[in-house]
Amino acid sequence: MLPMNIFAIHDEVIDRYGDYVQSFLSIADDDIREFIGQGIFDDRALWPNALLQLNPAYEKAATVASLAAKGVLQPGCAEIFRDEKGESFRLYQHQKEAVDKGLAGEHFVVTSGTGSGKTLTYFLPIFDAVLRGNPKEPRVWAIVVYPMNALVNSQEAALRELADLYQARTGRPMPVRFAKYTGQEDDAEKLRIQQNPPHILLTNYVMLELMLVRPRERHFIDRASSALRFLVMDELHTYRGRQGADVALLIRRLRERSGNPHLICIGTSATMVSGDSQGERREAVAQFATKFFGVQIKPENVVEETLRRVIPSGAPADAAASHDAVALRQALLDPLPAADDWPAFAANPLSGWIEDTFGLYQDEGGVLRRRVPTTLAAGARQLADITQFDPKVCEVRLRAMLLLGTQVRAPDGGQAFVFKLHQFISQ
Repeated sequence: MLPMNIFAIHDEVIDRYGDYVQSFLSIADDDIREFIGQGIFDDRALWPNALLQLNPAYEKAATVASLAAKGVLQPGCAEIFRDEKGESFRLYQHQKEAVDKGLAGEHFVVTSGTGSGKTLTYFLPIFDAVLRGNPKEPRVWAIVVYPMNALVNSQEAALRELADLYQARTGRPMPVRFAKYTGQEDDAEKLRIQQNPPHILLTNYVMLELMLVRPRERHFIDRASSALRFLVMDELHTYRGRQGADVALLIRRLRERSGNPHLICIGTSATMVSGDSQGERREAVAQFATKFFGVQIKPENVVEETLRRVIPSGAPADAAASHDAVALRQALLDPLPAADDWPAFAANPLSGWIEDTFGLYQDEGGVLRRRVPTTLAAGARQLADITQFDPKVCEVRLRAMLLLGTQVRAPDGGQAFVFKLHQFISQ
């Protein structure tokens, strides 16, 4: 079975879209038709080149099972947080840092990228707290607020899968219960949730406000009837301007109604701030989160992703030394490494160059950060400047190495390269 060629799929989609757009045009003048055909469709003026970005690898930390064995987490967490093979979830370093803060009862914000496991940073402390309490009591321990119902539905499906795997392994229902409450449920489902509140309520900020004013839902958050200990706001960056101010005031009303002065406020976002200094980034996020939640969030409680290199060594992206240029030129001429030969792939100068150009860079404090996405053509021009090869030759080899990297397995079993293409099309 041939591996998927995402570049070929992308080219086909764009070509088909071009044909679709052209089908609306009927130009009689030959010169105008030729001009538009060459300038707009042949050169793809209506859609810029796709942006390419490598998914970074994360530093790994302990497993949930090992933390439970040490008494950091409840034993029940070790039974629940397992994959379909029954293996315990292994945390990334940034997940472990955030979980530690949640277990200590501290407010925190996680600003890691998409696919970095932000949800585990708050669900682990929540599950642990419920299991340490009395799971048999139908009380709400945590409210998790998402800006869109689609995110609520996605998260509910992920928790449902976790619950199904637990029941299949143990023959028992998962002791920590959850439910989505977005306003889209029918009357029977709403009544069921009202009469038997879950430990974790997945909702949106509109429904959260209604819970404060509607008598049949107030027991989700009232101090006398709930056990509310966690408030999680996902996608913090979406709360800006007037909407952000409205939700910030809503949070203050919720904190007062819950009657819990130690309510733990947690925020997550993949895109909060940018900057060269980790200290400056954390300070900016902490200031925003403190104003938003109305509680003091320390800069050290802003958790960033901890990245690592997949390729252990290679020519740097700004290679200027003659030996780097020579090595890269030779790599353009040599045959591609075999898909099952990790040492050869890792030693290839192009592998390290690709990771540095499309994946990672070091900020001024030496911390590894994600590269801003760039086009494959721009990367090829950089490589051409170093090697003095034709940019088209460089682009062809870069495509081949990127695709090969999706087949090559690193020593930890993961793919050497995982990357995304971001395509924007004008209206």
